[in-house]
Amino acid sequence: MRVSTARPDQQAFKDFAALVEQHDGVEAFGEASHRDVTEDRPARYLGLYEDDVIVALAVMGKEGSELAVHPDYRRQGAGRQLVEHVSQTVKPMRLWSHGNLPAAAALAASLRLAVVRELRQLSMDIGDAQRPIGRDDVVLRPYTDADADALVRVNARAFASHPEQGAMTAEDIPASGGEISVAEAEGEIVGYVWIQRDPAELYVLGIDPDWQGKGLGGWLTAHCLADLREGGADSVMLYVEGDNTPALVTYERAGFTLSRSDVQYELA
Repeated sequence: MRVSTARPDQQAFKDFAALVEQHDGVEAFGEASHRDVTEDRPARYLGLYEDDVIVALAVMGKEGSELAVHPDYRRQGAGRQLVEHVSQTVKPMRLWSHGNLPAAAALAASLRLAVVRELRQLSMDIGDAQRPIGRDDVVLRPYTDADADALVRVNARAFASHPEQGAMTAEDIPASGGEISVAEAEGEIVGYVWIQRDPAELYVLGIDPDWQGKGLGGWLTAHCLADLREGGADSVMLYVEGDNTPALVTYERAGFTLSRSDVQYELA
């Protein structure tokens, strides 16, 4: 079996990721790892290969580490080998487990890894979601390129404790695609909602801390649901930190329920 620390071939990576997802029912690699590979962003890799077939792969990027083992090569020690390599290469390890499947949880327990972060995936049927009535204090309008710096500032304030989202730059905005609407008060952006349409996702909802607790999050969520319904979506999903109580309350009031939990492991 060949060991490589080189960036994997893009198509081979996509095929491997799709194979694992089809088998497990949940993706092994998130958006960040896909961008690391396809855009050649700074990241480290450990791949195990049988001829040119990826047997197991770890991607260690700035937003965390992720790994997967080919379904035909499991229970042979490859997963443990990858985890041990990641723990020795990246500190903190920040190893993601999407869905925290039983096999992954068992491996983590055997290596004395502890859950340090939970990312919840929520979903709901959109039904006949209607637009909320307007507000006197805020105007909602489409995002333009001229808003980039202001959006980055609001995002940094809104997600000051979020290791990935809070680090968003102006260059990340077009790279992530989707559609953004900004909430403006007296000429200043105080919040925004970002949606993706395929699949339908409330991608980001950011509220300036000075405007939190004023119902703006729920108002923007209602606009998001109406936008997606008008675009033909029947359901929508989102990700939210497991300890973000205000956001969880907002989404639960809107009708979202838990679909799954992704967890991040670190050495205990």
